[in-house]
Amino acid sequence: METIINIVGGVALLLWGIRMVRTGITRSFGADLRRALAASARNRVTGLAAGFGVTTILQSSTATALIVSSFAGQGGVAALAIMLGADVGSTMIVQALSLDLEWLSPVLISAGVFLFLSTENSRRRAIARALLGLGLMLLSLRLIAMGSLPFRESEAMAVLVHPLTSEPLLAVVFAAALTWASHSSVAVVLLILSLAGMQVLNVQLAMTMVLGANLGGALAAVGLTAKSLP
Repeated sequence: METIINIVGGVALLLWGIRMVRTGITRSFGADLRRALAASARNRVTGLAAGFGVTTILQSSTATALIVSSFAGQGGVAALAIMLGADVGSTMIVQALSLDLEWLSPVLISAGVFLFLSTENSRRRAIARALLGLGLMLLSLRLIAMGSLPFRESEAMAVLVHPLTSEPLLAVVFAAALTWASHSSVAVVLLILSLAGMQVLNVQLAMTMVLGANLGGALAAVGLTAKSLP
């Protein structure tokens, strides 16, 4: 039970860190990002680049989809190019955060706290919030990895994982539901990679669940933007 609580706490911290990065950047540069995406929608190449850049900054392809939905009717093909760039951006985020960056977490958290406490400027405080969020994300991945260590040799974990291993469709649905509930494919993929890195999940199951996470991320974006589309 203690192990489960530690992992759940790590996942909650990861989701909160992602939210802090997204809200911090949105409060600081939200209008600029919207203008950049709207301007890039006139061309597929610039749309692809803008989708990649904005998603990398916001740490969320769903957030990019919400921005794009406001002007998707003006240029459907370019909007699709933006979302393709957003998918590539999400992949690069996961690749970067999966590196050994434990040393960076306390640096970012310290910088965020000092910046937040040293200024009353709303933009600088929002940037500090984003730095704090990124530091918490890296810290949460470490907590998840440490918390999952007892599961490596656990018979209970083998019992839980076996149905997902023997039924790939169930694994896809489970990962998709988890992503839809959290509204963050980045968080779920990072969780899957952390568990796979600790050999709690095998490679085949991890790849299957990553597919489900991408499906869940797409469903979350569609659900959030459905009402705003013409």
